[in-house]
Amino acid sequence: MALGSPRLLAVSSLLLFALSGCGIGVPEEETPPVGTQAAEIRIANALTTRALVLNAIATNHDSNSLLGTTALQALFHPTSGDANTRRRLHDANAQRFMEYVVGCALREDQQIHYYDPRPGSAGVRQWRGQAGLCPMWATNPPSEDCLERVSACVLARNNAEGRRVELSMRGEHRFSASGPNIYTLDAKTRPATHVPITGVAMASFDACGLGESGAQRDCGWTPDGVGSCVPASTVFVGAGGPLSCAGPSATLGSSVNGPAVLRVCEGTAGCEHLDARNLGEATGTCAGAPAAPVVSFTCPAGGYYSVMTAPASSTTVGLVANVAAHPAWASTYGLSEQQVYAVREGAFYGNIFLPDELAAEVEVVEYRDGKQSHYKVEGADVIVAGSIYKKMFSCFDPAWSSGAAYAANRVCALPNLGANCAARVTGPCFASLQPPVAGQCDIQDGPLTPGDGDYEQCRDHVEVLWTQSVTTYLHAPCDTVTRERSTKEQFAQACGRGAVPLEPSPPEGELPWPFYPRKK
Repeated sequence: MALGSPRLLAVSSLLLFALSGCGIGVPEEETPPVGTQAAEIRIANALTTRALVLNAIATNHDSNSLLGTTALQALFHPTSGDANTRRRLHDANAQRFMEYVVGCALREDQQIHYYDPRPGSAGVRQWRGQAGLCPMWATNPPSEDCLERVSACVLARNNAEGRRVELSMRGEHRFSASGPNIYTLDAKTRPATHVPITGVAMASFDACGLGESGAQRDCGWTPDGVGSCVPASTVFVGAGGPLSCAGPSATLGSSVNGPAVLRVCEGTAGCEHLDARNLGEATGTCAGAPAAPVVSFTCPAGGYYSVMTAPASSTTVGLVANVAAHPAWASTYGLSEQQVYAVREGAFYGNIFLPDELAAEVEVVEYRDGKQSHYKVEGADVIVAGSIYKKMFSCFDPAWSSGAAYAANRVCALPNLGANCAARVTGPCFASLQPPVAGQCDIQDGPLTPGDGDYEQCRDHVEVLWTQSVTTYLHAPCDTVTRERSTKEQFAQACGRGAVPLEPSPPEGELPWPFYPRKK
């Protein structure tokens, strides 16, 4: 499931806590209108763990309780919404948290309007939907299953540094008994449209306004697909241009209402004209000097490239570009979501929206200075051992060389202290081999989408079963690990992988905090 470009979500760190009170009087989940559900869920991970675990909405008992039992439009209405919850939006982390909640819960055609009260930015704003895991929450109180799906999604999108990382998110749920799995996979992965790591949106994917033309412009482009290639090999990519302008030559790809200009970028994201990741551009024809009917480039060391397409003139409408790569032995183009995102990270599950299961309390306090009001966030600077959200959990794929340590770094704002964590790390999601170790999940590949490799029926440390887990896949093992703050050895250890667990889990007393073994 990818958001944005396949069902991929961006990951960032945030703090999680649980909300209660959603089990009585909650309506059944409604089936979204036909044609409104995204084809897949690929989404970015860019919420910081600190913003997730210590914000004045999720980590505030009253607002947490209201959030889990109230329609989002009513709760955050700019003029008639709950006054105390609207006051707590003076906390920037609370707004950031809600951006991710709405992004996980609602569809792309849905949004929630709210009033930003902060000086300098005051005004009506909106949070936009993306994944569509709980679209009914916009206008109705959410069900418990809905809250668990959104909780898992928000936790999956968290990382300590807030680096933007594209994720493939997979799971199982139907809005109706005969409906499709809402977590589907994209048959063709589109390149990311944000700068890797920083998450800055690229100007090249914005519309042109001055009739710009040519392959060097940074506007009017469309992300087309991702390819793999043999490092150091020469690859040709075209959309209707000849392989050579020196006489009769085979045409590579095709286009309708062309010609199409092309840009090829290193990795799985698009690029700007002057970006160091720009591997080459093509005009699509033999006209001009030098002629560039196709892009010829040397496959980068990472073995992946992305292709962007655009009409030669930004005023042309209706371009259909059918991109192809050559030779077949050196490159495969148009990779699926499963091919691009093949590193299974682990599973996330639980419920943030349980106000009695919070280990911290954050509040926005109003101070009066004569006629002037000032607002201060209090309680966000605490250090809490273990998880702030007592009913949020994470298990790790056993292929990690140091799974417990990787997972702790993934869900804790202060991993070296085992503190301010968004979830408890419960252990490996399925059994290791030497010796056998009980897995936290009963199923390694749910039946609704065979072959997508989603962990299902996952249990916490006291054997409580959670049925709305999400499983995340990365493009590369080290995508969520911060290289700048690690030695070469630490970095390699933090994201090392093997075909099977390289060693059994250590005895309980040697496991890094906050690892909680599954009780028998």
